[in-house]
Formats: sequence, structure tokens, C-alpha cells
Amino acid sequence: MHKKLLIVLLSTLFYTVTAENQLTIAFGSCFKFYRTHDTDVFKRIQSFNPKYFLWLGDAAYIDYMPILGIWRAEQNETKVKEKFDITNDDKYYAQFKQNVIIKGVYDDHDSNENNGGKFNPLKESAKQLYLDFIGEPKDSPLRKQDGIYQSFYADQYNKILIVMTDARYNSDKFTGDSLGDNQWKWLEQQFQIESQLIIMTSGVQVMHDDRNGPETWFIWSKQKLYALIKKYNKPIIFLSGDVHYSEIMKYPCPHRLGQNLYEFSSSGMTFANYDHIPFVSLIFQFLFPNTFSSYEDHYYKSNFGILKIITDDQHQPIKIQYETHSSEDSSIVLQKTIQIEELQKQNYDESQSCILDVSIKDRQMQNYILRINENLLIVISSLFIVLLFIIFLIYNIISYVSKFQELYKEIQKNKQKFKQE
Repeated sequence: MHKKLLIVLLSTLFYTVTAENQLTIAFGSCFKFYRTHDTDVFKRIQSFNPKYFLWLGDAAYIDYMPILGIWRAEQNETKVKEKFDITNDDKYYAQFKQNVIIKGVYDDHDSNENNGGKFNPLKESAKQLYLDFIGEPKDSPLRKQDGIYQSFYADQYNKILIVMTDARYNSDKFTGDSLGDNQWKWLEQQFQIESQLIIMTSGVQVMHDDRNGPETWFIWSKQKLYALIKKYNKPIIFLSGDVHYSEIMKYPCPHRLGQNLYEFSSSGMTFANYDHIPFVSLIFQFLFPNTFSSYEDHYYKSNFGILKIITDDQHQPIKIQYETHSSEDSSIVLQKTIQIEELQKQNYDESQSCILDVSIKDRQMQNYILRINENLLIVISSLFIVLLFIIFLIYNIISYVSKFQELYKEIQKNKQKFKQE
């Protein structure tokens, strides 16, 4: 009897310690593209009992689309606030934010300019209204800062540092600078702060450089960021949003950094690419070379991200468990477990070749050839259908031209008759 009680006690103690040694962080982006969208996604996220929820962009679509594909900034601040209130007043989010610490950075649609940046004339008013939305105090230093970049410890032992970058406020496509001088200085300071794991967030994806379509950090800014990572060699991962799908990426040339590097994207909490792009998975296979991820590392339906940091008895992070969950039924659709040792400095032969040395055009062409070979029947069928459509189009054009000519001749004849009479 005493032996059984001891086993039960030890089992209970073990599970208690395990629960105490797990930090759960939820994140997501792109919420309520259709403002009347009814969703229980925050009820689903709450079931994982996260300590933090990180908004990684497009918490509300404060700009608008008068014509399909054409975005316009919302000039009326009252309407902007009303659009943020649509998210704030969502019945499940209203309950959710009472139990979870909310932090966030905006992306383009919640900073009021599609694909906007440094030259967005409404960026400051959008920034203030966004800070109101996430509950930032009126005297917060972020109110006077050139952007809403911020950092904080996720744990009470100052081991896990969350660094949230602002890739919009000073983003300059003409210079290739994604952050601006002040934020770069601040970012380097974050690497110098005591921590054993950095979780860096960005509204847009950071790593990829060979895709047509999705935004990412500019090449110059990537190289500057990678130089900081190599200089300080601290374990770091990226979290990102924006793209309306979920993805797990890995930097393909760890010997260039001295460590492994991963990026986890979760986007499309209620509106993902699957909802509005036919054959999205096939199309993106052609558009996205597998430099940073494979086809299996993508999920194109609505989703949210769950990050679990496992720590040991000394409160040091030892393992990271990432999961993408379906917004529809909470099922796990993507997952990755990383031991912290994988992210620490390692000795590599830096003279090794690197796929990133291959030009972007060559990587894209190699991917096209690979996908055509893999989907040869689909490609041939598609070309045949296109050919039939072209033939049908040409036939109809010739037919209409012929009928027009006949009609024109008939009109001319009638004119002649009218003159003769």
C-alpha cells in the first residue's frame, strides 16, 4: 500500500515539474479579412493555456479594397479605430485577452498601407491606434519611438528573451534597409543582453530570398542580421506572419552562421491562401524553390502557431517544440522539435559550398524543371487545355470579325440603295 502511494506521489510530482518547466507562447496573424467572419479561433488557442499571445501583423484590416486587388488607405481615424474594435470586440478574443498577455507588432494592413514602409504618410497615426488596440499605456516609451520594436523576458528567470522587430515603420526599399538606424542599434543591444534563447519576431518573413510574391527582409538587411547572429552566436529562432499560410523554414547554410537557424511562420488565422487561390499547393510548388523548406513544410489553410519552450530544473531552455494548428479543429498540421544544442555555436568548415551562392534565377529555373518533371501529366494536360482555349478564342474572334465584316458590307449596300432612291 505504501509503495503504491509512493509511486502515485512521485508520478504527481513528475507531472507537476514538467508542467512548471514548459512555457507556452501562441502567435498568429491575418485576422478577419472579412470583418463579419464568425470564428472561435481564440477559444481554440485558449485551450493550450499560453502565457503570451503575439500578434505578428494584420490583427485588423484597417485599409480597404475598393476594387479587387487595389488597396487604399483609410484616412478617417474614427473608422480605423472601429476596424480595430472589430477584433477587440470579437467575443472569444475579449475573453482570451483577460487571461493571456498580449504583445504585438503590426504589418502592412494594420499600419494602413499595403506593402507599406518608411514613406507611409499615415504610419504614425496607425502606430498610435495600434498601440491603443493592444492595450499599451499612454505613457509607454513605444509611443515616442520610431516604430514599435520592443523586447522582454518571457520567463521570470531572464533566460528567454522575446525580441519583436518592426519591419514596416522605417522599411526602405530604395536602400534595402528593413529596420532603420535606431532599430539596428537597438537590435544589436538585444544580442548583448543576458539570455539563453532569443525568440525574434517579424511581421514579414525573414529568411527566403528566391520566391516570387511573398514579402521578406531586403537582402542587405538579411546579411546585416546574419552578421549579428554570427558575431554573438546566441541560440535564436524567428517567428513571422503575413503570408496567409504556415511554414517551417531552416537556413540552408549553417556553416555560414556557425549555428542552425529556424523560422516558423503562422499566418491566416481566419483567411488563408487555400480560401481564395485555386490549386494553391501546386502553384506554390512552382513559385517556391525548396531552398529553405520542402513542400511538406507548408500548410495553406487557416492556422495558428503554438511554441513550447521546455526548460530544465535550472530553468535553462533545453528543447523547443513548435506546432501549427488548424483554426478549424485545432489539429496539429505541422510540427518540429529542436534541441537547444542544435541552435548553439558549432564548429563548421566554412569553406563548404552553399546553395545560396547559386543565383536566385538559377535556383528558380532548377525548381521549375524539377516541378515540371514531377507533374509532367498535369503540365501537359494544362498546356493542352490552354491550347484548346486559345484555339476557341481565335475561332470566336475570326467568327466575330467575319460577322462584323458581313454586317459592315450590308450597311454599305443599304446606304447605296438609300442614295439611289
